Parts: sequence; structure tokens; C-alpha cells
Amino acid sequence: MEAATDLITEKINSAALEEKELYTEEETAKIYGELIKEGGLIGIVAQNLVVQLERKRSEEQTLLLDNIEHQIWYLTDKETYGVVNKAHAKFLGLEKEELEEKDLYHIIGVEEADICIANNREVFEKKKQSHIEEWIKNVRGETRLLSITRTPKIDENGNVEYVICAAEDITERKKAEEKIKEADIIINKSPAVAFTWKNEEGWPVKYISENVKKLFGYSSEDFMSRKISYAECIYPDDLERVEQEIADFSDEEEIDEFVHKPYRILTKDNNVKIVKNWIFIVRDFEGKITHYKGIIEDITERKRIDEALLKSEEKFRLLAENSVDCIWMLDKKLKFTYLSPSTERILGYKPEQMIGTNLSLHFKKKEFLKIGALAANAIKNYETFTHYTFETKMLNSKNDEVDIEITSRLLLNNQGKLIGLQGLTRDITERKQAEEVLRESEEKFRKLTEHLPVAIAVVDKNEKTEYANRKYFETIGNIYETPNLADWFLRVYPDEEYRKYVIEKWYVDLEKSINEGKEVEPFEYNITCKDGKVRVMEISGTWIGDKFVTIFNDVTERVHAEAELQKLNEKLEQRVNERTAELEKQNEDLESMNKAFVGREIRMIELKGIIKDLEEQIASVENEGE
Repeated sequence: MEAATDLITEKINSAALEEKELYTEEETAKIYGELIKEGGLIGIVAQNLVVQLERKRSEEQTLLLDNIEHQIWYLTDKETYGVVNKAHAKFLGLEKEELEEKDLYHIIGVEEADICIANNREVFEKKKQSHIEEWIKNVRGETRLLSITRTPKIDENGNVEYVICAAEDITERKKAEEKIKEADIIINKSPAVAFTWKNEEGWPVKYISENVKKLFGYSSEDFMSRKISYAECIYPDDLERVEQEIADFSDEEEIDEFVHKPYRILTKDNNVKIVKNWIFIVRDFEGKITHYKGIIEDITERKRIDEALLKSEEKFRLLAENSVDCIWMLDKKLKFTYLSPSTERILGYKPEQMIGTNLSLHFKKKEFLKIGALAANAIKNYETFTHYTFETKMLNSKNDEVDIEITSRLLLNNQGKLIGLQGLTRDITERKQAEEVLRESEEKFRKLTEHLPVAIAVVDKNEKTEYANRKYFETIGNIYETPNLADWFLRVYPDEEYRKYVIEKWYVDLEKSINEGKEVEPFEYNITCKDGKVRVMEISGTWIGDKFVTIFNDVTERVHAEAELQKLNEKLEQRVNERTAELEKQNEDLESMNKAFVGREIRMIELKGIIKDLEEQIASVENEGE
């Protein structure tokens, strides 16, 4: 045996191979193959050496497979395991021997086995390598995603001898990829732009999210290809400040992130926008800065809103500080969170003395129960609640009750969620006093008017009837059956034409009285009273505050008396005219007779004169004759 071994060694050394000190296993196996052909003892020894060599190879391959992290196994057919490595056996929670030469259905679930066998069949039939991702449960019952590569081993006849499978557990990588993908989607759909700049002049961009075009107008490719640098996009007047901020923060070794003060950028369309920029500093193992990672957010609209809000807050402050009413805010627990300065004027407290105190401390129990019920109802129905306005009494710093009027609304945040209550508190002490004086005055007015012989009615500025005295009810009717002037006109002026005339005249007179600041002058109207009879009323009126007092003076009897007097006067005048005519006729006759007598007398006088003249002429003639 030893001689045969020595002979084989000699044969190997003198083999017709390339001279070299060492041979590879493949070269040694080739020599053993040649020696086997010689037969005899040499062939037997050579055959034994080949077996030893194959065993060594198998052990080395097994050792190699068992030290590979990836799962590897052979399939002798589409359903049966061949050799498996430790990684695959460990994944399934079995020993290698429990897997080798076993059917897949005995190892994994039926549903998973069906999928694996279908994929195996495709490789055996198509004789081509495949790469497929499959979900398979491990020993802990966790479903893991394996990336499996199946490679067929083709024999000399072109048939699949076996299939080598290599699997990598990519569950975590897949989750990470999904997270990265999700993050990428979120970033690109968000208004925030993600950047990575190199620490070089002009800050050339290494990475930028695709949504950059919405903010800058430039595409990600424009930045990545260095068609445009980030520094070129910064507003010229702000560039020096931004550079200085980066330099200052970069010099501090303990700082690895900072936030720029908002600065302006220029878009591709030359529009100016304001951005907020978070910077994360990336250093190498030597502490040298290699990159800056950043998140850039467009805050142009927010700045505009902030400025508008500041102006609004300033207006609110001026309004609150100069308002005679107290402006306040309460949280949901009815604690004061804000009060305007007028609090001190109304209640004697400084605002800071009441902030943080509960509303219940500032009312007597009876009053707070009413207010608490209103507040609870408002909070419960906050989605439909509008506001409350009510009068109550609040305790001041001296623990005295003050008459106040509260107008309350709900306080909602930007999401429409209830965060409290807000409103105004007004001191109505003087108003209550005035109302009391007015009430007393009205009471006196009613007492005085109840016994007047004329009807009186009162309407408000909206022409709603409020009051009528006893005389009104006795003559005209129940004023509450005609709640407004329109109803009243229809009731007392049933004739349409006459009603139209009265309404037109009344409003002309009313407007004239308002313009001139005078009373409505009395005028007679025919009114249909409650008994259905038409009575003549002399109507006039005057304003007392915002109420109009109408006076109805019944002049029916006077008008009737005047009518009768008019008739008598007309009869008397007729009789006077008739008597006058008689006297005139008699006068005419007398005058005629007088004229006749006077004419005769005159004639007699004339005749007497003529006679006298004749007598004088005769006498004169006689005297001459003598």
C-alpha cells in the first residue's frame, strides 16, 4: 500500500502537467483521474485518494455554507430539499438533518409551500435563474420577506440536475425602503424642501427634494447639475448675513444644528419669498465639515399673516385699552385669562388681580347659578351657539353689586375647537337709573293720561303700539288689536281712497315735524270707532324721546254744532238777502217818488224865477213908458 502511495506520488511529480511547486485541487483531481485509468493497486489507491479529496471538498463546502449569513439550500426537485446551510435551518427552527431530503409540505405551511413550489416549478421547467420576493414565516411565527434567487444546475444532457437557492431576509430593508419612500412622498408633498449642500463655495447641491420647484421655480435637476447654485437664489441684501450665520455656527464645534433667521430668496421668476431654514452640520471623523443638510420652508404667507396679526393685535390692544367696556376671556373652566384695563373702572380690580380667578368668585350664588347655566349650555352646544346678551349684577372690589350687561361668545382655536369664552362687560348703572327714572316718569304719565278727556296712544320708533289711555279704549277701541300703524290705518279708515289720503298727509306732516323739531299740527280726520260710528278726531302729536305720543281730540259735537250753525247762518243770510231785496225795492220806489217831487219843486222854483223875471221885465217896460 505504501509502495503504491509512493508510486502515485512519483507519478504526480512526473505528471505531464505544467511544472509548479503546488497543484490546485482541480489539477490534483485530474492527475488522480489519469492514474485510476492505469488500474491495479495504483488505480485503487488513486480512487481512494479521489474519495478523500471529494470528502474534503464537501467538508470545506459545508463549512463555507454554514458560515454564510444568507440562507442557502439545494432542491433535488420542485418539492424536495437537498443540502441546506445552518442559516436556513435556523430560520425555520430546525436542524439541517431535519430538512435534508424532506418534502416542503412537511416543513412550512400549505399556503406558503404552494407558492414556493410554483416558483420552483418555473425554474425547473424554464431552466432559467429567477429572482422573487416571498413572505415566509420563521420559527417565531413572524412573517418575513425573503429575496430568493433560484439557480438551476444543468447537466451534460441539458437537464436540471438540481436547483441552488439563496435567500436574503430583506424585511427590515423593505420596511426602511418603505419608510424612505413614504418620507420622500411626504417631503415632496409638503411645503418644506430638503437640501444637502457640499461645504464648498456657493454651496453646490448634492441632494434636493423634487418639490423644490414649487418654492424656487427651479427643478431639482437645475440644482444638481449646478445650473444654479443655492447662493445665487439668496436675496443679495441677505446673502452676507446668511453667510456670516453659517460661519459663526460652524466655528462652534459643539453645535451640530441651528436655525437661520428668516431671509429672502429670489425665485426663477424673480419673485421675492421669505424662508425659514433649519441647518444640520455634517462632519467627518476628523471634525471637518463636509456637508450641510437643511430643511427650507416658505413662510412668506405666514409672515404676512403674522404682520397682519400684529397689526390686528395692536388694534385690539388700542381698542381694549381705550374701551369703556371690559373685554375679557375665559378658559373652559371659567377662569379669567384676559381682562382689559377698564376692569378697574367698572369693578375696582386691576386686570392682573382677576386673571386666574374663577368666574364664580365675582357673583353672588343666585346670580352665578344663572350665568353658570348659560355658560354650560353654550359650551355643550358650541357648534351651533352664537352669543348671549343679558343683564346681571357683579361684585366689585368692595363686594357691592354692580349692574352690568354681558355679551358673550365662544372662543375657538384655528381648528374650530372650543377653548373658552370671550365677551364684553358693560356698566349699566346709569342706564338702569335712567330706566328707573323713565319708568317712574311713564307711570306718572299713565296716571295723568288715564283721566284726560282726550284719547292718547303711544307708539315706538318702529311704529309698534305700546300704550293707550282709558279714553282711547272707550272710544277708538283696543289698541293691542292693532299692534302696528299699518293695522291701525286699516281698522280706522276702511275706505281705501280716504285711507290713502290720510296716510299720505300724515307722513308728510310727521316728516315736517321731525325736520323742524316741532309738534304735528292738529288736523281733523274722520275715524271709524269701535262702535262702528264715524267720529271726527282732531289728531296731533309730539315726540318724547324715541316714542311718539298721539293725541285724539273728539270734535264730533263741535263739528256738528258748527254745521248746524252754518245752516242757521245760511238761512239767516237768505232771509236777510230777501228783506234787503224788499227794502231795496221800496227804496227804489221812494227814490222815484222823491225824484218826482224834487223835480216838481225844482220846476216850480224855475217857474217862479221865470215869473219873477217876467214881472221885472214888465215893470221895466212900464217905467220906460212913463
